[in-house]
Amino acid sequence: MKQTTWEDFMTAIAMITVILIIVCSISGAAMPYVKGEKMFKFIRYLVEVITSAAAGFIVFLLLRVTDIPGEWIAAFSGIAAYFGTRIMNVLYGLLTGRLKVMFHSGNRKDDSYGN
Repeated sequence: MKQTTWEDFMTAIAMITVILIIVCSISGAAMPYVKGEKMFKFIRYLVEVITSAAAGFIVFLLLRVTDIPGEWIAAFSGIAAYFGTRIMNVLYGLLTGRLKVMFHSGNRKDDSYGN
């Protein structure tokens, strides 16, 4: 009988994490349609599932190189996959919002010198 090793356990956690990412990305992308916030469009839903899964896998790969236990990596990856599209939209809004603030404040200074 082969004895179970730590590597076998980590492989099992990695497989569970992948399944969790897939389930969370499918359910997270479906929530706006279930709540009635959006009309269902298959292409939009598919893009949101893929985006959410990508966010979950990115978090999984980033956390995999750290010393965080596998269970926490699975949890954070699932959360990132569930909220993947929303997290990316928030980060995009923060990035573009800050850029707009920088550009608008630069334009205001130029306008004040013209007056």
